[in-house]
Amino acid sequence: MSDFNDDGFDDLATGVPGESVSDRSRAGATSVFFGTGLGLAAAGNEFWHQDSANVPGGAEAGDVFGSSLAGGDFNNDGIDDLAIGSFGEGIGGAGNAGAVTVLSGTSDGLTGIGSQLWYQGFGGVVGGAEKDDAFGNALTTGDFNNDGFADLAIGVRGEDIGPIAAAGAVNVLFGSSIGLSGNGDQVWHQDIAGVAGSAAESGDAFGDAVAAGDFDNDGFDDLVVGVTGENVGTISNAGYINVLHGSAAGLTATGSQAFDQNTSGIAGNAEADDFFGGALAVGDFNNDGFADLAVGVRGEDVGGASNAGAINVLQGSATGLGAAGNQSWTQDSAGVGGNAEGDDRFGTALASGDFNGDGFADLAIGASGESVGSLTGAGAVSVLYGSASGLSATGSQVWDQNSAGVGGTAESGDRFGDVLRFGDFNGDGFDDLAIGVPGEDIGARDDAGATAVLFGSADGLTPADDQTWHQDIAGILGTAQADDLFGSALA
Repeated sequence: MSDFNDDGFDDLATGVPGESVSDRSRAGATSVFFGTGLGLAAAGNEFWHQDSANVPGGAEAGDVFGSSLAGGDFNNDGIDDLAIGSFGEGIGGAGNAGAVTVLSGTSDGLTGIGSQLWYQGFGGVVGGAEKDDAFGNALTTGDFNNDGFADLAIGVRGEDIGPIAAAGAVNVLFGSSIGLSGNGDQVWHQDIAGVAGSAAESGDAFGDAVAAGDFDNDGFDDLVVGVTGENVGTISNAGYINVLHGSAAGLTATGSQAFDQNTSGIAGNAEADDFFGGALAVGDFNNDGFADLAVGVRGEDVGGASNAGAINVLQGSATGLGAAGNQSWTQDSAGVGGNAEGDDRFGTALASGDFNGDGFADLAIGASGESVGSLTGAGAVSVLYGSASGLSATGSQVWDQNSAGVGGTAESGDRFGDVLRFGDFNGDGFDDLAIGVPGEDIGARDDAGATAVLFGSADGLTPADDQTWHQDIAGILGTAQADDLFGSALA
């Protein structure tokens, strides 16, 4: 959740990475909608790209500015700031080296004044900008050193470690009174001493996903890193996750953890192309004070249904995440709506919020490949609710664009649920859910994209007063164009 103007209502940033800026295709942009007592509003919406006033750099073809987003209060002034990834950014002659732009929050919303541009080899950021590093492919915020300033973890999935191509890395920039700083920047990869699990290998893509939470409840946020290309034994692309713990000195390898589906006690089995760790969400599903972790396994085969998808849930404890009591969910689990089918990719996206206000975190699960009737890849979102025993199928929900009351109409290739984000956009105390629909056609413009919003209530998510946003709605800055992919990232 992010409040960019400090008015008490959560706001929503929406990535439009395919946006053309002047004649520069896929330069990318980001739209920002502000919360009100009635939910998100068109009034005062903002539209940012690299040719906007005071934004560093310049819009170039293929930058995909807005391909990843994360909100956090990096300067601890009480107003959230916005980090915007552009993993296609060229640095010098290094194409797709990647960069991250930070816009500061003010009482009037985001501003380009004082904005920052970060990339490897600049301003103290460890490493050097290299071709296809994709610095900024994933972003998350957390207070890893518990100093009151939000910090930023930046995925660099294409980073070479020595001669090992695309092994991947994560850079961490720490917050300060002047915002993010290169001072004390950390870089993590699988060949750093003490990092649990296997060594860096070609194509591991360490940093393909990142998430933060306090799993051992010691006051320091910890970092989870998805390593989707990791081979487990001889099983290619099975995937796994690394956990680095927070401390007064920032993240540390001391006590680091690694989990995959062949880890003792973890439900399921590692299989080729499972991509365990491709999506991550943190929430206290059993309300015991320890953050828990949901892990997407979008390539999981369920019975004979290939790429049906699954999720694993690991419980937090005084010693951090553990296998004890872990849960595994698919669309064939008892009480979960729908059926596991080939290429559903249940677990493509995850978001945790308290949608019914009962104190237990709930989990929204995107299945962007779900067929709705005969409409392939229309997409759907399932919701599991928290309880004293963790996530439960009791009261579970399934939503798609043909659900009663949900705006829009399910169409092939819409990918409803490809991206998810929670926030209390109307300030009523119930978390709401924003749903990216990047494949939505707007008129004759294919894949222009849209974002849907379902609001929370005492009964959970409801279609009452639901909203749908795209660039052809009156008052919204920008114009819907083919392949804009509005809704590809949310913060």
